[in-house]
Amino acid sequence: MTEVSNQATLKTIQAEQELVTRELRTIGKQLEDLHSIHQEEQRLYSEVVATSSPEERLYFQDRGLDSRDQSTKAQQRLADKERELNKTKKQLLEAEEETYRKQRNALLEEEKEKQ
Repeated sequence: MTEVSNQATLKTIQAEQELVTRELRTIGKQLEDLHSIHQEEQRLYSEVVATSSPEERLYFQDRGLDSRDQSTKAQQRLADKERELNKTKKQLLEAEEETYRKQRNALLEEEKEKQ
């Protein structure tokens, strides 16, 4: 019974690990995409500011600050989510190792009882 329980626990933990790993990959891709978009936005912003009249520059500079602030906040949210997922992944790995340890101990106990 313990063996079946340990196997079920391991399968559950491993399934959760796979979900976390996939989500981490997705977040990594989103961070890369956000960085690329931010670079393109900066390029376009510089181009627009350089070709604008002095009056329009003030408007675009204000808008540029707001856009950069939003971009920074989005990157921070993704980085926070990534840290949380890495923490969860670590906990799952620890739970998996604990389950393996219990499984080994149960097998050793069964061996002792047989002797």
